[in-house]
Amino acid sequence: MATNPEPALHADDPSWWDRLRRIVDRALGPAPAVPEPQGLDDDRRAQVVLWTSALLLLLLIFNAGFRTPGDLYGGWSSVDPRSLARELYWVSWGYLFYLVIPLAIVLFVFKESPARYGLRFYLTKRTALLYGGMILFMLPVLFWASSRASFLSTYPFVRDLDSNLLRTMVIWEIAYVGRFICLEFFFRGYLLFGLEGKLGYGAVAASTIPYGLIHFAKPFPEAMGALIAGAVLGYLALRTRTIIGGAIVHSGIAVSMDMLALWRRGLLF
Repeated sequence: MATNPEPALHADDPSWWDRLRRIVDRALGPAPAVPEPQGLDDDRRAQVVLWTSALLLLLLIFNAGFRTPGDLYGGWSSVDPRSLARELYWVSWGYLFYLVIPLAIVLFVFKESPARYGLRFYLTKRTALLYGGMILFMLPVLFWASSRASFLSTYPFVRDLDSNLLRTMVIWEIAYVGRFICLEFFFRGYLLFGLEGKLGYGAVAASTIPYGLIHFAKPFPEAMGALIAGAVLGYLALRTRTIIGGAIVHSGIAVSMDMLALWRRGLLF
């Protein structure tokens, strides 16, 4: 006796990934409109983005060959390694290689609007609640991490805090947050949107890999968390067409880490 065959899986049946995306789409609301690409085609744009990103990250890691302020200018050779001046020197290279040069490539090579690469302010009530919830979710984890010796030996980066703690930390946190905005533009803007036309949502993975690797010197739990956070923030940036959410989350967590480290060391309250 013949039996009826199993029903075939139709090509248009949604996968688990499609179902998940639909849930997220409903939660986030409509995606904003962005300018269409006007410069290079997808293949050439992806090649430029990949090669320039590799070069810029190499230059960033080595401070363009000037590891210390004294290497750049002999008069700065006496700058202490963990001082505010030394950390501002480190921040400045991030501004240059994460933001200024990629932005120049977008404007003068691709001849496109920076808004297409996420450099735009777009925040709805739904996305604000989502990003705020992500920060709140991380606070208990950060509280636990701040009790570990590896955390306290790393944060805050600035250690010359005895003379004027408030002034030093205000200057540092402003510069630090600015560097995170630059970082978000590079990984969740220039790299992510520059590869989107060629890789689609695969651009999230392509931008998360180097993002994870730059955390090699951080405590292991933070490095693992950065890999997960990079993937989540990359997807959300692609969906919301802006880096603002990632900048808010990244900055909020970074400032919280510094404040917790100071509190653990008895320098706050």
